[in-house]
Amino acid sequence: DHHALEMSRREIEIKREGLEDQALEDLGLDLSARHAEIRQQIMTDGEEAEAAEPLDREATQEEIAELRAQLKKLGNVNLDAITELEDLVLKNDELADQLRDIDEARERLADLITRLDEASRSRFERTFCAVREHFAGQQGMFRRMFGGGNADLYLIEDENGETDWLESGIEIRAKPPGKEPRVISQLSGGEKTMTAVALLLAIFQSKPSPFCILDEVDAALDEANVERFCNVLPMFLEHSHFIVITHHKRTMQACDRLFGVTMPERGVSRRVTVKFEEIGEGGNLSKDIVQRSKLESQAEEPEAPEVETMPSRLADPTDTSSATEVRTDAKPPIPVIETEPVDPSTLGPSAAKRLADAWSTEA
Repeated sequence: DHHALEMSRREIEIKREGLEDQALEDLGLDLSARHAEIRQQIMTDGEEAEAAEPLDREATQEEIAELRAQLKKLGNVNLDAITELEDLVLKNDELADQLRDIDEARERLADLITRLDEASRSRFERTFCAVREHFAGQQGMFRRMFGGGNADLYLIEDENGETDWLESGIEIRAKPPGKEPRVISQLSGGEKTMTAVALLLAIFQSKPSPFCILDEVDAALDEANVERFCNVLPMFLEHSHFIVITHHKRTMQACDRLFGVTMPERGVSRRVTVKFEEIGEGGNLSKDIVQRSKLESQAEEPEAPEVETMPSRLADPTDTSSATEVRTDAKPPIPVIETEPVDPSTLGPSAAKRLADAWSTEA
């Protein structure tokens, strides 16, 4: 009947409106507006509409089902996806800039390392050749220290028989007069010391510095070698000062100034500075050094404390005299420089000889 048809139509209308709302919400597609546009297009182009193929409902339903399945696979809609995409794009740009900076820094470092290697090879080769000439040349330190012989510095070859100025090791070959050692370990302790000192002075000669400190370098040397060592040092004195720590008398004799430690009293040490020019006749110390030693000792001695004496508690209470103060000024004793006998034959003709003669006379 008419009422049933109206109810059916109304239900279909409600379903249509629900589908339109769902399409608008899920797909952003306004079916009502789209239907009006299509209807207007059909009315305008009637001939094209008649010629058009009828709509395949089953194919359309399958396409709709496939699209719904794809939407379901996507999951829930992320409303912040656009914002997150923008953040990721900015982060990607920053990382790209950092990567570009790292690549540029790597290229600059590689170029710097290459230039440093070239400069290091050039400088090391130049320095090595200079040290080799000063050490093993005809007028080198080795021949000066040993009075002859020959020595050499060379680079050690690798497995392929090649040498590299920055990677290869350095070998020392030393042959003192009258010896043919195959390796430097076959030399005696004194010869090894002389070779090391010769190499050290050769390096120092190639690039001198204002000061040089030598600590017990003559400890393993005999008298003849100490004499050669002392004769080599004056050639460096135009540009450098040498501070030599030694117990050898011949080395002390070759020095211009001695800095020593003496013990004028048991358990009390005092520094003493002596110039050979200040040694008088007979080996006695001049007045200048004695006066300077007194001044130095007075400067080192602490001031004597003031001593105050107070009246005894047993004194007469009626005595109104004030307390007495007694101050004593203690003077430090005059330092005594102790000496020991020295063999005069080990000293040359100089001011030091007068000192040695006087010591031997006292002995």
